[in-house]
Amino acid sequence: MPAAIDGVQSLQDVASHWMAHAKGGAEGLAQRLLQVWNAMQEGIAAHADLFALVRHWSLHVASAGGSHWLPMPLGQAWPDAAGWRAAGFDVAERAQGLDIRARPVRLQWLGAQTDLFDDAFAAISARQKLEVPADAIVRRKLGLPTFTGAGQREAVRALIHLPAEITLIANLPTGSGKSLLAQLAPLLDGDGHMALTIVPTVALAIDQARRMSELLKQQDPGWQPIPLAYHGGLTREERAQVHRAIRQGSQKMLFTSPESGTGVLRESLETAATAGRLTHVIVDEAHLVATWGQGFRPEFQLLPALIRHLRQLSETNAGRAIRVALASGTLTPASVALLQHHFGPPAATQVVSGVHLRAEPRYAVFRCADEAARRQRVVEVLKAAPRPFILYVTRPLVAQEFLALLRAEGFARIDAFTGSTGPQDRERLLTTWAANQLDGMVATSAFGLGVDKADVRTIIHATMPESLDRFYQEVGRGGRDGLASASLLLYTDEDVVQARDLSQQTLIGNDRAFERWQSMIGHPVPHVGSTGWVWVDLERRRAGISSNSPVNRDWNLRTLNLMAMAGLVELVGLRATRPDLDMDAEEALSGAEPIYAAVRILDPRHMREATFAARMNAARTLSSQAASAGVAAMLSFATGTVEVSAALRELYTLNQPNAYAAVSVCCGGCAQHWKVRADSAHYRPPYVHRIDRFAPRAVTGLSVLTPDTGIGQVRVVTHEFGNVRERGYFNLIDAFLTRLNPHTVVLDTADAAVRSGLQTRLKQLASDAFIDDIDMTGGQALEGGANEVRLVLWPARPMKPNERDWLWYSHAALTVLLIPADLRDPDRPDRVWAGIVQHVRAEAVLEEFNA
Repeated sequence: MPAAIDGVQSLQDVASHWMAHAKGGAEGLAQRLLQVWNAMQEGIAAHADLFALVRHWSLHVASAGGSHWLPMPLGQAWPDAAGWRAAGFDVAERAQGLDIRARPVRLQWLGAQTDLFDDAFAAISARQKLEVPADAIVRRKLGLPTFTGAGQREAVRALIHLPAEITLIANLPTGSGKSLLAQLAPLLDGDGHMALTIVPTVALAIDQARRMSELLKQQDPGWQPIPLAYHGGLTREERAQVHRAIRQGSQKMLFTSPESGTGVLRESLETAATAGRLTHVIVDEAHLVATWGQGFRPEFQLLPALIRHLRQLSETNAGRAIRVALASGTLTPASVALLQHHFGPPAATQVVSGVHLRAEPRYAVFRCADEAARRQRVVEVLKAAPRPFILYVTRPLVAQEFLALLRAEGFARIDAFTGSTGPQDRERLLTTWAANQLDGMVATSAFGLGVDKADVRTIIHATMPESLDRFYQEVGRGGRDGLASASLLLYTDEDVVQARDLSQQTLIGNDRAFERWQSMIGHPVPHVGSTGWVWVDLERRRAGISSNSPVNRDWNLRTLNLMAMAGLVELVGLRATRPDLDMDAEEALSGAEPIYAAVRILDPRHMREATFAARMNAARTLSSQAASAGVAAMLSFATGTVEVSAALRELYTLNQPNAYAAVSVCCGGCAQHWKVRADSAHYRPPYVHRIDRFAPRAVTGLSVLTPDTGIGQVRVVTHEFGNVRERGYFNLIDAFLTRLNPHTVVLDTADAAVRSGLQTRLKQLASDAFIDDIDMTGGQALEGGANEVRLVLWPARPMKPNERDWLWYSHAALTVLLIPADLRDPDRPDRVWAGIVQHVRAEAVLEEFNA
């Protein structure tokens, strides 16, 4: 037992020591303890918070084999021995204080999963290391030595090398570094160009801008900070500065929300696109574009039209295509199909997918007899759960009820965040949440996107989500640091009915919808610019309605929503002010509800009631089927009919003509895998398909490479270097890197010295070439892609006939195959290949290079 410690100040010294030496995700926990103990000294902290945090720390230390008896003072506001014992601690009393240790948390009603929280308390590392070496351009631009995995690597390659008119859809799981796309994009082009990144929340825009500012400062100590995020928190002058910089070409990058991008920033972005200055548009959490049909964030639905318009302006006026990348960690086949439709056609999109299921969550499900029993379980669980936690519910009112319940139970370091939370409160809550001043959040699904807190340890669902996709996204708020987290679903039979009701959004009937559309389109609103659009008033009333109200406006927007799903119109603009007036920046950033909507007519028969009804019925059927499938998948997991990893694999596997992706399956722990969770948490690296097309690249300055030096698109060069580490060999590679400017360099990974030397040379030459490993990508690297220019460095090992065929019949524009002069014929090992294949000697290349 530790020696006695007298007074709060000594206890704070212990806490400071803990904070200094905390590891395994416990840094935030130590910070929380310091805050609570300081508050205890002032007599303002709640015992429930103290018990929970001390329990977490005690069990964390005990799991590592450390001493888990902790000294605690007596007196003032501190709990006495009976209080600690009642809270689940062993207590040893001393003259001037107590020594306490937490007993393990056991939720007996979970049966075999009674120890649900143990792995989270122990901060077990769950995420596997899948790093691969970063290529030279990423090392040079961002200073990163590795990619998080093959998925991130291929997404970055696609961002750089895809034809600019092809839309990249990057399907990468949490923790795989999708933000790298936004960080790299503005660094790929010179001064006078800009990359725009659309993020779902202002908080995320600010956070991304902060990270980018730090990066730019590291690269250039003299860099003068400028606003890199556009949001309502900027001053009027700062917003004006951003507009000027976009128009003048000095705003190299910008992070903003879809509301600002499609609203107050639109004209400035159009100016940049017209001048050819806008080079990239990145959309984060792009699945939201495909979920607007379920009533979420209509501004996301405006993005396809905005981006298409900006691309047309740039192509028509500047002859330059804008690269577009859509990034998400949770793309279902339906959402991919919608993104391909919105940003395609599908043939003009490229899906890069490297999906593996999350290994961090430990899943448990419990069916409660009724709502009272569920609330009792919630209180019991949250008194013991690892911190921080998120308690998810469905409706804002229910969130407030749970917040009141928990505060009545003695929790003070908690709050609520829902879709009804105002902008100022949202900012306050996000700030305190990030600063570890809150230990728990009662929330609806509005709390999640853009809230990138790494150390959330517990996710409780006190509701049945309407889809497995929503459930998995919310569970994904936990364990983002790669350490184990706990997921507990507490549901009732009434939840099943509610989930079905929520999934089947209220869709307006055809007759009423047609009446509303007739009223809106029959009285278009005057506007300036935007030819080809029709602006309508969302406050127009159909026949039979005598007064206006927010409900009337909502039904008009629902009508347009369903019409957009039906392909009758495309929603291209929303405004709170008349479209024939200049948009006021203050009002545009105020979050005011839209009153006017701009639509582009897609079907000229939209005023024929029969056509209108047929298309609306088809959209309604598709929506209903998708919703029913989502509920069914959720129920199959909740009732144990289908194991969670199997259900998620079925949900996220892509098997479409223009989008294929398998899912690497794992389970950090569930009812079926609980006893073997240490084994079931392992997963194979996801299979990542190499991109199959490249932006065309002209090759000049190597006239020695004629059709007589190879077959088809292959040019064979032989060398006699006995050791590929020789300077002459690297001089030869230099010649090709400089004159060929390849997209890729293909080599065998067996020789680390060649790889290291090649990486150094690519970095020195400022090349954007990627290194492909023959043994990593197999036939993909040798088959190549359309328009690809590549340098293949063949090792001394014999070439197999199928490898030769991959090279010979590639779709690549040009392959330079560098082989040892004594390499044997793949078909006849008894003879030297150079004796029968057309080729040029290395000396001829070097002679031309040095001329």
